[in-house]
Amino acid sequence: MMGKVVAMPNNSNRHLSLGLAALKKQNFASAVPHLEKAFKQAPAFEIARPLVQALLGMQDAKAAVPYASQFMEDFLATPEDTALLYDTLLALPDYRFAWAVLHHVQGDPAPIAARIEAAEQADLAANGAAIDALAKKLRHLGGFAPHEQEQAIADLGRLPRAVMIDAAQPNLTDPDVHPAIRISLLDALTAVGDDTPVKVAGYQTSGEIVPSTLPGVLNDQTLLQVLNHIQLEIGLNDPELMRATVEVLRFELGYLYPFVDRAIKDPKHFAQSYLNKSGATVTPEEHALFNWLQAQTAELVNMAK
Repeated sequence: MMGKVVAMPNNSNRHLSLGLAALKKQNFASAVPHLEKAFKQAPAFEIARPLVQALLGMQDAKAAVPYASQFMEDFLATPEDTALLYDTLLALPDYRFAWAVLHHVQGDPAPIAARIEAAEQADLAANGAAIDALAKKLRHLGGFAPHEQEQAIADLGRLPRAVMIDAAQPNLTDPDVHPAIRISLLDALTAVGDDTPVKVAGYQTSGEIVPSTLPGVLNDQTLLQVLNHIQLEIGLNDPELMRATVEVLRFELGYLYPFVDRAIKDPKHFAQSYLNKSGATVTPEEHALFNWLQAQTAELVNMAK
C-alpha cells in the first residue's frame, strides 16, 4: 500500500518564506507560528528543522521534541543537524534519550558523549539539590503507591547518567515495584549503556545481567519469535486482528524481559496456546503464565487511574 504523498516545501510557500525570514532575524516569536502553519501544509524535514531552531530560540525544547522524534533519522544524517538534535535533548534535559540516541550517531560519537557529560556536570552544579531529591525518590520506588511509581519514572530522563544508574538498580529486584516499571528501568539502563552487572527479578526467576549487553525489550529474540508465530497463526485474512493481538502481546511479554526465553521455551506452542487458551494442548505452565500476565496488566491499569 502506498503511503501518503507529501508535497515538498519551497520558498514560494508564504508561511515558510515568512518563517524563514523571521528566523534569520532571530524573531523567534514570529517564526514559530509561520513555520508551524507551513509544516501543517507540508510535514517535511526541511520545515521541521527550522521549526525546531525557532522553538529552541523560544526556549521551548519540549515543543520541539515531537518534530525531532518524527525525523530522527534525518537529524542524524549530518553533523550540523545532529548538533541541533542534541541542542533539543540537552535543553529539556533528557539525558536518557541523549545517551540512547548516541548509539545511532554517524561517525565518531566521542565528541557528542563529551558534550552530554559536560551538560550533566553543569546541571549537577546548578541543580544538585533538585536532582538529588528526584534520585532519592527513584531509588526507593517500592515505598510509593503504584501511581506514584509511574509518575516517578516519567522523570527518569532528567537524571544524569551516573545518578540514574545508581538510583534505578535497587528497584530491579524489589517485589513492590511493578514488573512493567522494573523493565522500564532496566531498558533505561540498557539505553544509557550501563556496563555493570545488576541483579534482576523476573517471572519465577532471577539472575545477574549486564544491561549494555541486552538487546532491549523491542529486540528480544524470543519475544520477536512469539510475535512472528502469532502473525503466522492468524494469517493475512484479518490484518486488524493481527495488529491488535501483536500490540497487546508485545506489551504483555515485556513483563517477562529479560528472561523471556526462560518463561517461554517453545515460542510456536506458546503462540498457539495464547490464541486458544481453552485448548487441550495448553500446558499448566502456560495457564499459570497467562493468569500472571493478565493480573499484571490489570494492576498496571489500576495504577493509571
